Amino acid sequence: MILSFIGLNLLLVSGISSILSYLNTGADKSKMLNLALGAEPVYKPQLVWKDTINPSRPIEKPTKKRVAQDYLNAWYVREVALATGETKGIADYYTSNAREKIDRILTENKAAQTRVESTSLNHELHLEFYSADGQLISFTDQNALEVQRVFSEDQLMLQTRDTSDYRVIMLLEDGFWRIRQLVRIPKRSVKDSVVVIPQKKLPKWIKGVNYYPQENAWDTYGASFNPETLAADFKRIKALHLNTIRIFIGYEDFGAAEVLENKLGKLHKLLDLAKEHELNVIITLFDFYGDYSVLDMSNTFNHAATIINTFKAHPALLAWDIKNEPDLDYKNRGEDLVNFWLKNQLDHIKSLDPETPVTIGWSTPEAAVTLAEKVDLVSFHYYRDFENFETAYTTLKEATNKPLMLQEFGLSTYRGIWNPFGASEQKQAEYYNTFLSDLKQKNLHFAVWTLYDYTDVPTGVVGRLPWRKAPQKHFGILKENTTGKKAAQVFKESL
Repeated sequence: MILSFIGLNLLLVSGISSILSYLNTGADKSKMLNLALGAEPVYKPQLVWKDTINPSRPIEKPTKKRVAQDYLNAWYVREVALATGETKGIADYYTSNAREKIDRILTENKAAQTRVESTSLNHELHLEFYSADGQLISFTDQNALEVQRVFSEDQLMLQTRDTSDYRVIMLLEDGFWRIRQLVRIPKRSVKDSVVVIPQKKLPKWIKGVNYYPQENAWDTYGASFNPETLAADFKRIKALHLNTIRIFIGYEDFGAAEVLENKLGKLHKLLDLAKEHELNVIITLFDFYGDYSVLDMSNTFNHAATIINTFKAHPALLAWDIKNEPDLDYKNRGEDLVNFWLKNQLDHIKSLDPETPVTIGWSTPEAAVTLAEKVDLVSFHYYRDFENFETAYTTLKEATNKPLMLQEFGLSTYRGIWNPFGASEQKQAEYYNTFLSDLKQKNLHFAVWTLYDYTDVPTGVVGRLPWRKAPQKHFGILKENTTGKKAAQVFKESL
């Protein structure tokens, strides 16, 4: 029998990546809490006090803050214990009676060779009692959203996402608020009411381009951010008869769990300029993110919530793209884990913004059937020969009734030492002429890769190998000096 506390994993560390490496490499897991509780916390489930009225004694603001922090710490050390079998830190946040239950569960899990990776994503605390002497507090934790993966002998057995209510009693001992009792409250059966919320309509035909400024590719919101450059680029995009741009939000670049205000300001300016130039914007989240772990999920939820709540009402916003080419991470992170993360992000984003369409940018049409039932727009990338496109497209179209989008496609004009027989500008123009004619006939949404040729491609994008970097610099419709290639005329005449 598998026993576990389904729960929230709190107060993780600035050393989250180090902790995950411990789990993945088999290093000394007992040191995980040293990495965690001794550092500035960055793992932050949403926690709010919804009700703090207490007839016995008003609860002080510092007490309220300390109780919340120790409560989250208690969840965190318990989640580490379930993942590793170690009990370090448990004595700091649980009374002796509560520790007995945890020890029993760990013993039974060890005997069954079971481990649990879990976290929680939000807590809603309602005060029930705060003693006159300030030594005891009782509250309910309502609608605690918890995510869990259960392994038996290192084989994944179960993945869950659930909400629960808890009744909590904590005692102040030796300067710590320790959990004395944590009891799940049985859910009452409540008939859900169906609320239909109108969703934003997609344009009749999305004609887009994947966009970075020419001089700071893959670093749109960095030190070189210039609104005048954006305005000039958006004017060029409109001249190509395109109506949409797809942009990218780097997870670390935007501050990870604590999104940076200056980055939000730059993104807001970009969206304002896009609106001025009558361009729709697809925002791709979590660029260059590759963790996907349950332990880190609370960080990514906070990141997404900040961005989505800030921009969901912006008139230029067309769709949220959760992740670029997540299927390429299957090999290193595991297909089950990546898809579990995507499912949870989909539900989270839709709960925050039910009106804006959501998509995922799969690297191939074959991968795009994954989670097709949960997204509003099925997006895929295609860099193979046009001759095989019809078969791939038809197969995908037959697998889903959702609208489709060819989210990336293109042809590099690099001809140099690493590929002396690469495509010419004329060949690229013919490629787009053929593709655009077919897309127009199908009324298939698209976004070409990309607007510009680039002088520099960061190593983090395609690696250090020059024969991979060189072609990536020459996918543009426009050259480095902003003049058009022959393909630019094709766009102007075909769209």
